[in-house]
Amino acid sequence: MAAQTARKDHYVGETHRFLRDGFGVYSYGNKFFRYEGEWKKGRKHGHGKFIMADGSYYEGEFKEGEIEGYGFRYYASKGTSYTGQFHQGEPCGQGVFKYEDGTVYEGEFKDGKRSGYGTLKAPGTFSYEGFFHENKRHGEGAQTYTNGDRYDGDWINDKRQGHGELRQADGTIYDGQWRQDMMNGQGTMIHSSGCIYEGMWFNNRPACLSTKLIIFLDTPEIEEEGDFVIRVECHNNNGDLIEEDRGRELRLSAGFKWQPPKDPPPIKEGTALFDVIEDLEEKHICTPFGYEVVSYPLTDQLPGMSAEAETTPDTTQASETLPEEEREEGGTDDAIAESEDVKEESMSPRQTSPVTAEESTETLTGDGTTTAADTEEFKASVGTPLPPPVTNKRTEAGRCVWENLRLAPPPPMYRPFVMLDEAGRKSKTKVNPEKMTDKKPSETSVDDKGKAKKTADTPQYPRAGEYVIMVHDVTNPPFMGETLEPGFALLTIKQKKKPLQRRESRARWDTQQHIAQSTAGYERS
Repeated sequence: MAAQTARKDHYVGETHRFLRDGFGVYSYGNKFFRYEGEWKKGRKHGHGKFIMADGSYYEGEFKEGEIEGYGFRYYASKGTSYTGQFHQGEPCGQGVFKYEDGTVYEGEFKDGKRSGYGTLKAPGTFSYEGFFHENKRHGEGAQTYTNGDRYDGDWINDKRQGHGELRQADGTIYDGQWRQDMMNGQGTMIHSSGCIYEGMWFNNRPACLSTKLIIFLDTPEIEEEGDFVIRVECHNNNGDLIEEDRGRELRLSAGFKWQPPKDPPPIKEGTALFDVIEDLEEKHICTPFGYEVVSYPLTDQLPGMSAEAETTPDTTQASETLPEEEREEGGTDDAIAESEDVKEESMSPRQTSPVTAEESTETLTGDGTTTAADTEEFKASVGTPLPPPVTNKRTEAGRCVWENLRLAPPPPMYRPFVMLDEAGRKSKTKVNPEKMTDKKPSETSVDDKGKAKKTADTPQYPRAGEYVIMVHDVTNPPFMGETLEPGFALLTIKQKKKPLQRRESRARWDTQQHIAQSTAGYERS
């Protein structure tokens, strides 16, 4: 029977044997739904469009009256849409779901929910690729964050849980256990600063975390020429050694007590600008000993013999150590004086060497007022270059060891020593004003104009006294965003006791023997 065109209530379209068959438009009695498309044997079958009054609609395949197959659905109330496979009117199979905030999911669906393998991209937040279960990330998956971090591992109920690896944008890597979207359990972190922690974690923090540094000295008192060894350990607040602490960068330094003047003199006209700037920029370091210190040079690269020591005559072969009995009897005054004479004679060429006529007439380019002698004086005042500082080290099993350490000679015009010398001169002046002009011959000399000028006498060893050894955590960036509390220790330098020496002993004058020899000679004559 040929197809006929009929018009009935709520339906306009083709029929066959009084059944909707072919293309037609059907409006439901509630006036909310309307279908226009293909029919077969009275059912929606083929391609059609199902329209709702709120603006939502579905357009795609129908089978025996149900939404089945490939199609497109738009949800007007939420502004979302889905393109893909349908089953029993719900998204099922492969499809693409676009959310109102711009998030896009492309992957597998089941019963209208994300289920199976897929990719979820949330603009400005993250991008996930892995498995889903009932719209949640569940199973193995990898998520990349907008800041560059990437997590690759297990998920349970939309949270990181199980085993996973997190690679952060700054280079930090964590590989271990997760629970409730946080690092929990056994894990290893290789921090971007070089720190390595391997152990238990609790809520994104190491279960054993260092909080402070402790210094251990092999000996708290050494001689001026002595070397020493320092061991540093990482402890927690309970005083326990944290052996899990590895790769933390530590810097070792030294300092000397700073004693500001009680009555600082006012800045007068003509005061050297560099002195004022130095006073203002001097960095003082607070210590737990109740005073501040100024940095002092510390080195682990020992210098060789200085030029002065090489030019000093060796007098040990022509001298011997005085016996203990002669020291007690007090008969060593002559030997002490002779030893001092030898010392002054050996050092005099360096300290009071005259300036030749050629050197005195040589001038620098400029106004012609600076002589070569003045240039040499300036070089002497600057002193020898400071030795290289101690090399930073990284912890291993919560420890760090520095060996062959030595305090270098003080730099020229070292402020704490200058203040001590000035205070000492003031105290001596108050006790005995007549000694105000007492100076060592090696400290001053006279130029060709008759004016006194200073000559540098560079010290070879650190001054005797109490020094502060310090260790700071300079890990950059700080591990877990925290810097350890620095450690401090006291080191006492004592002056080396030099043995009293004298020249070879000479025969003492014997008056009786001299008289006897003179008498015998007279009788023979």
